[in-house]
Amino acid sequence: MEIPDPFEEFVANKYANFKGMLYDFFAREWTGVCLSCGVDLYAPSKKEFIKNRLFHTRNECLGGY
Repeated sequence: MEIPDPFEEFVANKYANFKGMLYDFFAREWTGVCLSCGVDLYAPSKKEFIKNRLFHTRNECLGGY
């Protein structure tokens, strides 16, 4: 039987309903969800994440704004 890691459980509970960007320390990347269509987005830096999110929202998801 594995002993659960209290830090992982704390982080999972804290950010369970969070909408926006999260930094995964172990994977060293920013993760988030498109708020319009729910597609998972990933990027190595915060700047790249914002750039990818804007491109996705303006061109792929909503078809322009």
